[in-house]
Amino acid sequence: MVDQGSNTSEATQSSASPAQTKKADPDLASKLLTGEVAGVTLKKLDELPDLDSALKGADAQIEPAGCLNTGITQLEAGATAVTQTGVVSLLLSSDSAAPGKYKEYAQKCSSASGTVAGSPVKQNIEQQQAPAVEGVNDLVAATVSSESTINGKAMNTKAYLLIGSVNGNTVVAQSMTLKGGEPSSETVTELFKAQVEKIKG
Repeated sequence: MVDQGSNTSEATQSSASPAQTKKADPDLASKLLTGEVAGVTLKKLDELPDLDSALKGADAQIEPAGCLNTGITQLEAGATAVTQTGVVSLLLSSDSAAPGKYKEYAQKCSSASGTVAGSPVKQNIEQQQAPAVEGVNDLVAATVSSESTINGKAMNTKAYLLIGSVNGNTVVAQSMTLKGGEPSSETVTELFKAQVEKIKG
């Protein structure tokens, strides 16, 4: 009976693996949404942010260790829109494992603090109930609030983000407020859904 059990689990693993090794779309960047979407005007980014190590090169001391790395890598394209309260962004990654890595990061770093260039920083991440989006795997929703001091000025940001994979690619949609106030989860959900539809074709 034990043998049968291990065979079954092996079969399950092998049947699950093709979905995970599915190749990312070589034309992923061409499927990026730009222009008027969900009430914002998205402009393509010429330079993509390094989401996995945003503070690379800075003198950053953050606890728990590893909380500078979000797990979101292999970015292929991105767009951003400036709103009255902050910034909305949409990013495409060819790493279908990014949502799982981000979820681990969100759990490990739900409360992180330390200093960047000698100034105090604090960040809290709360996972939220993700909306239902057809055809998306590993959908993660989170709010990220951070407090920091830059050049002697207090800066508080709050973001709502959705990250999930579709057809072997990952979509990240985020709304960040720079002056307090709640980021718009509705805008993020609309953007995310529209981008997923475009990738699904």
